[in-house]
Amino acid sequence: MKDVKQSQTYENVSKELESRGKNALLLNCFAERAREQGYFTIAAKFDTIVRQEREHSRVLYRIMEDGNDIDTLANLIYCAGELHRSSERLAQEFSKTASEEGFDYVSRVLDEISKVDSRTEEEIKGVMGDLKVGKLYSSDAVSRWQCIKCGYSVEGKSAPEMCPLCSSQKGFFLRR
Repeated sequence: MKDVKQSQTYENVSKELESRGKNALLLNCFAERAREQGYFTIAAKFDTIVRQEREHSRVLYRIMEDGNDIDTLANLIYCAGELHRSSERLAQEFSKTASEEGFDYVSRVLDEISKVDSRTEEEIKGVMGDLKVGKLYSSDAVSRWQCIKCGYSVEGKSAPEMCPLCSSQKGFFLRR
């Protein structure tokens, strides 16, 4: 049986997946701008295309992974790696080039984005650690837990099984 990962088809699917991701991000920006300008039906069209791009990306991703969905821990590892690479690229290459070319404002913006990426990478690593040891929704010490859906907040050693305000499951709680 042929291994798709050793083929030009794999490279093509990978390029298409990258292109669709970029398109979806830009279309989200376009939808936001259309809403700001009062064009809600146009924004809704952009939103529809973004949903379609997201689903097409899932299909392409499954092809790249031989039909398998990668688990959440693997996805977190990938995300942390991409944030790390992005942060380094922005700080060490792109910001430096912008500064050398006299674009100080762009250089500062790229530096700040790099810092955000670094902080987010560290947060992702913390979540990964909690997930690995089974402490994503529990703690040895009393913590504040907040429902990301409705904002309900409670203190305790673990997140509630269900949010008493909106009835969302434990997976909606974030340790603050």
